Formats: sequence, C-alpha cells, structure tokens
Amino acid sequence: MRILAVSDEITPALYDHFDAARWRAAKVDLLVSCGDLSASYLSYLVSRFDVPLFYVPGNHDESYKQEPPEGGDSIDGKFIVWQGLRILGLGGAPWYNDGVYQYSDSAMARRILCLKPRIWLAGGIDLIVTHAPPRHCPLAFGVCNPPAGVGRRCRLPERSGRTVCQDASDRTHRGFPAFADLIQTYHPRAFVHGHSHLSYGTAKRVIEFDGTRVIDAHGYYLLDL
Repeated sequence: MRILAVSDEITPALYDHFDAARWRAAKVDLLVSCGDLSASYLSYLVSRFDVPLFYVPGNHDESYKQEPPEGGDSIDGKFIVWQGLRILGLGGAPWYNDGVYQYSDSAMARRILCLKPRIWLAGGIDLIVTHAPPRHCPLAFGVCNPPAGVGRRCRLPERSGRTVCQDASDRTHRGFPAFADLIQTYHPRAFVHGHSHLSYGTAKRVIEFDGTRVIDAHGYYLLDL
C-alpha cells in the first residue's frame, strides 16, 4: 500500500506544478494529512488523486470546525481499520496559548487511554498519524530544559545515552511523551507527524524510534506499507 502523507506547507509539485502522469505512475492508494493545511488544498488533493483522505487537525486548523476538507474523513481521536491497516489518529499540538487544538501532556495521555480498548481488540497499530511529534528523550523539558534542539549535540549524553538531540528547544514545537509511550508499547510500522517543519533544516526526514519509522511529513512524503 502506498500512502501520500502531507503536512504544514503547500508543495508546488502537488499544486502549481502538478504532473498528472507522474502521480498516476506513483499509484497512491491513500492520502493522509498531518495538519496545518487549508481545507481547500486537501479537497484539491482528493479531486486530483481520487483516493480516500484521512486527516488530523494541526494547531492552526480551527477553521476545520466550520469548513472541513471536502471528501476527507477526520481520524482525530479515532482508531480505524481501513483495508486491513490499523490506523490511530491524534491531532493537535502541545498547549502554548489555549488554542482549540492544544493539549497538555496529561490531556493527550487521557485521549489515548480512551482508545486503548479498541487498539487491544484490533491487536495493535500499524500506522499512527499525528500533528505533533513524539517526545524523543525522557529528559527533555524536565531535567534538560530547554533541550539543545533537533540535530544539535546532546547536553547530557551520559544520562540520556544519546549524542544528538531529537527534541525541539521551544515549548510550542515539543512532542508528547504519550506518543513515545505508544511507540514503545505497540511498535507500529510507521509514525507520521507534522508540526516540526523538519526543524527548519536541522532534522532528518525519517528516524528510527524503538524499531518504528518516525516520519516528518512536512510538504509531502510517500510511504509504502
């Protein structure tokens, strides 16, 4: 199955310079949005690819409540099974100014707790779709506050067991500890997120976290599962 994941920024290759033949050859089966994209852009992608769209809202997507993307289905706070693929969707970002799609660490953990019975019945998770990233280091924003920043040298390598920091240095773009717990508990095949903007040039597109591919979908990313 081939999934086209998008997030945060409109990409010319998918909009102004859309090459129908190129994307037909790519054989995309499913569109996934990780947030912070206009409803009109997502509706446009649905019309172009003519495949299902599953999306979660980003912290800048309050307009979805009045005008959601046409042809798409929100999977925010939901666990679904689509063509055998077990998908968990969790939108929003860490709390920073009391916006609609902002959550404290404990609030996000409670959202996940409510979904665990369905996850258990399905036997696990294949794909997690979020807006915010996972909190990579347990020391981030606690012992190490603020963290060094994505792609920079770890400040406490002897305690963290890491040489490079994977967590944002600002609280707005930090990840959720509960997402890291999900990865370590269920070991999904992939975890796709946005929000980080590839840390503006310092982050890798794909990293491995406890055996799971963690992917920053900024712009777009083609994922094969």
